Formats: sequence, C-alpha cells, structure tokens
Amino acid sequence: MSKAPAPGLRIDDRMVIAAALDRILYDDPDRFAADDARTVRRLIPHSRSSWLRLGFRAETQGPSMKGEAAGVGDVRMEGDKKVVEGSVGESTTWRCGQYKVTNHGGDLEIWQVMSDEYAPEPKGARLEFDARGEPERLTFFQPRDIELRIPFTSLAIGVRLGGWQDWKRVAEGV
Repeated sequence: MSKAPAPGLRIDDRMVIAAALDRILYDDPDRFAADDARTVRRLIPHSRSSWLRLGFRAETQGPSMKGEAAGVGDVRMEGDKKVVEGSVGESTTWRCGQYKVTNHGGDLEIWQVMSDEYAPEPKGARLEFDARGEPERLTFFQPRDIELRIPFTSLAIGVRLGGWQDWKRVAEGV
C-alpha cells in the first residue's frame, strides 16, 4: 500500500475516523452503525482507483550451512532473507490510528497498520456502500495461498489470491 502525503487529513479527523472504525469493527459481532460508516466515508478523501491493482512480494533465502560445533553438537546457520514488495495501480492510503484506509468511492478498504494482504494472517476489511452511498455491509479479507513447485528444482512460487467474505451488516434504523 502506498503512503499518503500529509496534507488533506487533519489529526483531529484521523482520531474521529479511528474511533468510528473501532466501533464498526469491535462494538457488535454482527452489526455496525450506519452513522459511523458515513462519517468515515465523508472524512477520508476519495482517491482515484485503477481498474487493475496488482501487488507482489518476493522472498529469497540466502545459502545456509550446517556442521558440528565443539561442545554444542549439530549447528545450522540460515542465510539472510531478502524481501521485495511492490504494487501497481494502488490508491492513496491514509493512516488513522491503528488503521490504513483507502476510499475507492464505492467502498473503503481498511487494514490494520501491522498487517496487509501479504501478512501470514492478514487483518483487512472492506466497508461497502450501495449505489445511493448508504452503508451496506462489512467484509473481511480471506486469503487463499497456492504454491507452485517447479519440477526437478528446489524453486517454488507462492501465489496469494484473496477474496472478501461477509462479516457484518448495517444495523437497522441507525
């Protein structure tokens, strides 16, 4: 996810957004207040979204060594791990408390700060709105990992496909 420039969202607004997201995500296990969703959508600047968004993460492990050490026994030393991440078509992301939020217009994408779609257990949610701009539902990110092994080599390519699963609905009459 890209970093947003500082102008455009005051610290007071960021605190209001973080409090509203806390209520949306944690107050009730099945419902959320429409007013909180409207507040977050109103305060987060709309960013232009590309029709195609792709992200990648590549990890390589350096060479490892194993042997015996006097007085210790078998020893194994792993090589350094290198990680490269990138993306194409990402929108501006705003940091509000423990959340990173992007307003795509029809939905708000919400990630916890120390998590993203590449995390072992990603913590992402999407707040969806109907055609009139009214909050409709909250979904959570459910990854599906696939590992493709290249025959006769020790190489493997991991692919993470993600989908959004239903989580909560807007509370009636709120």
